[in-house]
Amino acid sequence: MQVVAVSWQVFLITHSAIALGLIGLVQAVPRLIFSLVGGVFADIFDRRKMLLIVEITMASTSVALALCTIFHVINIVIIYAIVLVAASVSAFEYPTRQAIIPSLVTREQMPDAMSLNSAMMQLTFIIGPTIGGFSIAWLGVANTYWFDVISYFVVMASLFMMVVPRIPPEKRAQVGIGALREGLQFLRAHPIILAVLSLDFCATFFGSPRALLPVYASDILHVGPQGLGILLGATSIGAVALVPCAGFIGRIPRQGLGVALAIVGWGVFIVAFGVHPGPLWLGVLFLAGAGAADMVSMILRGLIVQLTTPDELRGRISAVNAMFVIGGPMLGQVESGLVAGFFTPELSVVSGGVACIVATLAIVALVPSLLRVKVR
Repeated sequence: MQVVAVSWQVFLITHSAIALGLIGLVQAVPRLIFSLVGGVFADIFDRRKMLLIVEITMASTSVALALCTIFHVINIVIIYAIVLVAASVSAFEYPTRQAIIPSLVTREQMPDAMSLNSAMMQLTFIIGPTIGGFSIAWLGVANTYWFDVISYFVVMASLFMMVVPRIPPEKRAQVGIGALREGLQFLRAHPIILAVLSLDFCATFFGSPRALLPVYASDILHVGPQGLGILLGATSIGAVALVPCAGFIGRIPRQGLGVALAIVGWGVFIVAFGVHPGPLWLGVLFLAGAGAADMVSMILRGLIVQLTTPDELRGRISAVNAMFVIGGPMLGQVESGLVAGFFTPELSVVSGGVACIVATLAIVALVPSLLRVKVR
């Protein structure tokens, strides 16, 4: 909901595709800078307590956005500043949350756990943007931020109910540069992980049209904030549609090949959306197809990373994963916004989808062993 509100508010203030793209830059830079530190923290401190602190802080950023909007002091600088703070804090959230999952289930349950986790994440991407779009239209931007604040209390209640095993003291990472070096050495020794993360980065950097959806909703499809919420949730609609097949996806034997094919599929659907986005239902259909492909990639990619990494290193490897998974789409917002600003939104989306496909083929050519990867 906050994503929709921030995007819509920035567009109303600036009417600029470049300004929308800069949201991604403001979010990406601190996450790229602090993610590795967040990963080290996740391998040192109590992961549940860390998440509680992060959620409280991020709820506070939505409070700040709501109050600034109510008192009519909101402007583009304030929005970027608050988004910067939220992104800095969330850099500690992603690696910690990902590192917790394998400690809650057995290795045999991991395919189902990763499938369920991916499905639930995608479901929130449908509900949040859709409700956010209608909330903006009916109740205004400020109340949408307040709804976001309430959602954090649900998260905190869940964390209080959760029992998370702690890393044994003898395996816990030590504070200092050595902990970072240990994580990077493990990554160098496992080039398949780096190749899988690079595939996802290229897909989201080149192929994500998210930053341009406010332009599509307002100027191309003329569907307003309600339509924007639907467009923002469309990829997740496609992902959730695969939930009945999630268990089967998690048991695909050649996970590396599955990731590569899924990302090529993502690129094809993004090109289709760029070529012919309207009417609204057709654009939603293409974006849903991209989301279904992303769901396959997400489940298989998560299995490769999590089952290859020992528990005492999961925070740091999840942090590197975060740099790719989160940094890719956010930096991609800058790329798509600049191309759209200098040329057209349609050209930006189509060229991004094509670049995604080309980059996938290049990575597979550089690391052909990726196509033979099997982890259990």
